[in-house]
Amino acid sequence: MMSRDAIIAEALGEHRAGRLDVAEAAYRRLLAIDDGDPDANHYLGILLKQRGREDEALVCLGRAVAARPGEIKFRLNQALVLHEAARFAEAEAAFRAALAIDPMRPEAYLGLGVAVAAQGRYSDAEGHFRQVLAQVPDHADAAFNLGIALRGQGRRAEAADILRRLPASAKVLSTLLSTLLELGDNAGAAEVGARLVAIVPEAGTAHFGLARALDNLGRLVEAVAAYRRAVEVDPALVAAWSCLGMAESRLGRFEAGAAAFRRAVEFDPDCAENHYNWGRASQDAGDPAAAEGHYRRALALDPGYPAASLNLGVVLRRLDRAAEAEAIYRNLLAAHPDHVAAHTNLAAVLLDQSRFDEAEKSARAALAAGGDADAHGNLGGALVRQGRAAEAFDSYAAAVAAAPPAGAAGHFRNMLFTAVYRDDLDAERMGALHREFGRLVGGRRPLAVGRRPGGGRIRLGYLSSDLRMHPVATNMLPVIRAHDRSAFEIHFYSIGAKADEVTDTLRGLADGWRDVSGLSDEAAARLIHSDGIDILVCLAARFDDNRPEICGWRPAPVQISLHDGATSGLAEMDYIIGDRWLLPRHTSEFFSERRLRMPQFYVADLPAGLPPPPAAPRSGAPVFCCFNGPAKISPSVLAAWGRILAALPTARLVLKYHEHYRSAPLRERMLAAMTAAGARPDQVAFIADRDEGGRFLARYNEVDIALDTFPFCGSTTSFQSLAMGVPVVTWAQPRMISRWTAAMVSALGMEELIAASAEDYVARAIAAAGSIESWRSRRGAIRAALATSRLCDSGRWTRHLERLYRAVWRRV
Repeated sequence: MMSRDAIIAEALGEHRAGRLDVAEAAYRRLLAIDDGDPDANHYLGILLKQRGREDEALVCLGRAVAARPGEIKFRLNQALVLHEAARFAEAEAAFRAALAIDPMRPEAYLGLGVAVAAQGRYSDAEGHFRQVLAQVPDHADAAFNLGIALRGQGRRAEAADILRRLPASAKVLSTLLSTLLELGDNAGAAEVGARLVAIVPEAGTAHFGLARALDNLGRLVEAVAAYRRAVEVDPALVAAWSCLGMAESRLGRFEAGAAAFRRAVEFDPDCAENHYNWGRASQDAGDPAAAEGHYRRALALDPGYPAASLNLGVVLRRLDRAAEAEAIYRNLLAAHPDHVAAHTNLAAVLLDQSRFDEAEKSARAALAAGGDADAHGNLGGALVRQGRAAEAFDSYAAAVAAAPPAGAAGHFRNMLFTAVYRDDLDAERMGALHREFGRLVGGRRPLAVGRRPGGGRIRLGYLSSDLRMHPVATNMLPVIRAHDRSAFEIHFYSIGAKADEVTDTLRGLADGWRDVSGLSDEAAARLIHSDGIDILVCLAARFDDNRPEICGWRPAPVQISLHDGATSGLAEMDYIIGDRWLLPRHTSEFFSERRLRMPQFYVADLPAGLPPPPAAPRSGAPVFCCFNGPAKISPSVLAAWGRILAALPTARLVLKYHEHYRSAPLRERMLAAMTAAGARPDQVAFIADRDEGGRFLARYNEVDIALDTFPFCGSTTSFQSLAMGVPVVTWAQPRMISRWTAAMVSALGMEELIAASAEDYVARAIAAAGSIESWRSRRGAIRAALATSRLCDSGRWTRHLERLYRAVWRRV
């Protein structure tokens, strides 16, 4: 019979040879004789650990330690198994017991440090690793773990220095890469990431780390390639899918970004952030309906996710569901009363609903809570629409000052938008403002230089935020229909237009259609340039959500401003189109563009469903009207109206513009200004009813004379008035924005309606009231003259426009 020692020796031999079944059977034969045998328990514990049976291993190792408590190797192996079983406190106790037996064992200090670090006590762990290095200065594992301990204490620079000195294994490089990323040393991280990828090309985390470094360096194209390699190697690497989506979106490739976030959601469907990011990408890709669903899913997973609520409100607003967006923001404010963005966005939604005094309060609440440029901008929007242009201008100026450099241009454009409403800015000040805007958004290296190769049809690009039921689009629609398609290609670049039947019609007439609302100015310009546009026409640049800043990148060889009310200010805008009224040869008004003149600038079809004039002329006292927006009604206008009504005690003035006059503060402010100039309150009627189409136009049958606004005169509104046979008294100031109505009435031979001063405006309005019977009897004749005038000849107008296009293209 073999002795105990012989059985142990034979079992160890089988164990070392990898014949674990034979070895285990031998150890168990000994333990059947003596279940407390320390060596058999020790070696069987090691074997069981090798087989992944940690709980059984620890039972055996515990018996070995109990039988021979002074055996350090028993203590060390027990400690190692406890650590691998994530029983770190027990492992720490076992390593300390080993050190009590032999205080100079470096492996015990190493194990103790690792166990302590696993419990988050990095400062204690540092001391243990340094003890190892004091005994064995070139101990690589101790140095590596010291780096981990230093990093855990936030001493990343020291950790990086240690890790750099170690042999470049995958483990070391991976830890160094993470440390450098935390330090913000992205250049170093990119270098280490490249080395790591070379060592372990099939490790997704290696490619991911490299991608993050490249992403942080702004090398987005390379970062995308690295993220894609990471998910090819490890498709379940959710963070890489998410970062890939972010990078693709920053490159303007929103559909690719949305696809990446979809994969992230597939692997982690309960992550609210991934649903939110998918929503952002879908929103930027121009799919607000899909974005809504993703935001709602994010909120279902995390009801307290403010960013998801904010962006859900944004897409609801874009889907024309302002009331729902308002409810979202009010609910968010109920939970977070000082949430700046919620106040700011609520102000924007209230602006959409023409609730300007409420919008003003929300914008001021945003500013009181620490609001930024957007809050100042929304306050400006609320003020200008109440006719408080000077205050609005100051708010937009504050927005420019508060905005980051990349975002200042849009707020500055709103300053220019507001400036044309003001009656207290002279030509010199207006010129200086536009020059400043030109310097802000222009002066870049041009994308387009000279003609594109190939020739063929001239490619026209129309850039606008108003490709919908809007005066700009409805005026341009007959022109687009009349374009000579054998000579011109028609491309549209839409900036966030809310689609409707006019949008669909324009899209159907287009050779190309791009939605650039989610793109940066530079990205939009590069897209236009890549499409080979020859002549880019920027429509109504300063108004609505238009972005003349795109033209600052010079995406087309020829760039033209059309339907704006003043200069763009951009040296890159080559031409502005008007007529002899809008662009007289001798003017003090500044233009950065060369001026091109049509025989007659304004053109439109007679409104559909035009109501017939009254069967018999009206009778009674004169009734004036103004159906322009309150933003155009300057203090000078209110003073003039007050004087007109004071001179005509029986006359009345009817004011209407959509539902704007629901605002009591607006009505009170306007009435106070008119009564201060002599009018009686009962002479002024404010109408706030919502009218559609023909019902609104029929209101002209209840009035006699339209009073134009200044310095920003009517355009579409003046045309509608003339279409209903109602004369319009206007003051043609020496500014482009002031002369649209004058050009129209001049074309109809009614120059007696054109004033040369404020006093003359009052006098001509009174004179028109004195000839009220004559004007009432001419309503049908005025409409007929308009219908047969060049103001309604879109075909002829388009041919003149195309001659200008050809002429400027020949100059390239």
